[in-house]
This record gives sequence, structure tokens and C-alpha cells, in this order.
Amino acid sequence: MVGRIKDMPPQKKWILASASPRRKEILSRLGLRFHVDPSHIQEPARRSEEAPSRYVVRMARLKAKETACRHRQGLIISADTVVVFGKRLLGKPSSREEASAMLSRLGGRWHEVWSGLCLFDCEKARSRSVSCCSRVHFRTLSASDIEWYLDTGEYRDKAGAYAVQGYASLFIDGIEGCYFNIVGFPIAAFERLCKKSGINLTDYLNIKPLHVAG
Repeated sequence: MVGRIKDMPPQKKWILASASPRRKEILSRLGLRFHVDPSHIQEPARRSEEAPSRYVVRMARLKAKETACRHRQGLIISADTVVVFGKRLLGKPSSREEASAMLSRLGGRWHEVWSGLCLFDCEKARSRSVSCCSRVHFRTLSASDIEWYLDTGEYRDKAGAYAVQGYASLFIDGIEGCYFNIVGFPIAAFERLCKKSGINLTDYLNIKPLHVAG
């Protein structure tokens, strides 16, 4: 982590280096105005003995730097999320069969979800990064549970072959840590990252006052 971002004028633009609809939805609901410019890097494999916390941060930094090549100004937000079972990283399944195998491993057990975040200032070419971990427990899954879930199609393009905010919520009976991290973007960690960078995130949120009926 290098540099410090500060004295940012309110009109500074934010850029999300991700095509994830879940990350877009989380930031939009928070009230942050941003542009979407996904990174197009070919994600390298995990290095031998590389800890999940280091891997997700490395991926987030690579994504931020690739998107930064197309921008002279603005703050780039990038993220990477992986599911970890034991010492194995479970990425996005390439087939229904692989998704079934992943869910079979997760059933009745705890696993970890790691996210890495990077905030990159294009003008100063400086960044800060942070990682976040949550734990998830699945109830025991029967073969029919898994087949039913696979039939929903929700497993596609999901790390670990499931979406905590979707139909897979029927299987989850325990969560430790940040829920939004499991979705793919830990908001609290992002707010802390902004603070460490000299940014008060709440200054940039478009908050609509609630009207309470008298």
C-alpha cells in the first residue's frame, strides 16, 4: 500500500472497475454516483502458498491498474472475491458438474469468503488496498437439494457456485462477519479504506431524506 489520497474536490469522479451487477447494485443503493469501466485482465493463477488475503488484494490491484490506463482523473474502485474451502480456492464453476461438486463440498461445513478492495487515484497514481474475510456455514445438502439449486441456474458466474442473496439463502444457517463481503463488496471495509485515504465517503453519497407522515 503506497501513498495517501486527500484534498479531493467533491466533483471528483468515481469509477467502478467491475462488471458485477451485485457490486454495482450495492454502491448504487448506497447513493454513490460512479461510472462503470470493467477491468479486462486475464486473472493469473494463485501463487504457490499465497494466502487468500494476499491473492484477492493482488487481483484487486491488477484490476485497478488496468482500468487506470484509460483514465487520467478519478478514483477507481476495484474488487476481487473468492470462496475458500480448506486450502482450496473455489472460483466460478465452468460446468454444472463442477458446480455440483463444489456444493457437495460446502454442504454441512464452514467455508471462508475473502474479498480484496483497491482504491486507486488516477491523477497521483497512488493506491490503498484492504482485504476482508467472512465465514459461511451451509446446512447439510441432499442430492435433491443440489439438483434443485442447479436447475435455478443461479450458480453460473458465481464464486463457489452460489449466491448468498439468492436461492442459496435457503441453505445457509450461519454467517460470521460482513454479509456484503459474501455478496462481493464489503461496504464497511470500503468505508474504512476511504478514511485511510483521507476521504469521507459520506460526503459523496446522494442521500434522499425520508418523509415521515405526520
